[in-house]
Amino acid sequence: MKNKISLLIFGILFLISCSEKSEFLNDCECKKINLDSDVTLFGMEHRYSIKLPSNNWNPEITDNGISAGIFEENAFKYFGLTEMGKAKPWMTLAEQQKDIESKYEVIENGITDVFEKKAIWNLVEEKFDTIPIIGIYVTVEHPTDDLFYTLNLAVSKNKYGKKELCELENIIKSFKIE
Repeated sequence: MKNKISLLIFGILFLISCSEKSEFLNDCECKKINLDSDVTLFGMEHRYSIKLPSNNWNPEITDNGISAGIFEENAFKYFGLTEMGKAKPWMTLAEQQKDIESKYEVIENGITDVFEKKAIWNLVEEKFDTIPIIGIYVTVEHPTDDLFYTLNLAVSKNKYGKKELCELENIIKSFKIE
């Protein structure tokens, strides 16, 4: 009996130690994917990079971004990055948030730090064709240039949800300006 209790306590402690709190999602903890030895993609002219779990994500580099995803049996996981020039005048974070809320069904939102600047994030629900999806959008300003980036991590709700987004957050966190 004593061994079973010790094993149970060890198991619980192991599960707790493997979980990390989500940087973006409220009340969500998970085991994050490890991107240490995986695929690094560079955007056009090597201005930025991100890491993906594997080449199975079918990455595509375009003139203004990167897209990648795994599609299987009417379900998918997706990452997208878009680089754009800032509009003049550039909106404040509050104005950006109001604009996003007018266009999307925002479930959760908040502010995070990226490149020592405040960045907004939003968890939204939308439809891709007929499949409902849930996605995190993060708007990141370039630290010196008049550019900004929208990073999008999405999963299909018919098979996945917040836990899978939490597990994949390291993709967003791997974003670097070169």
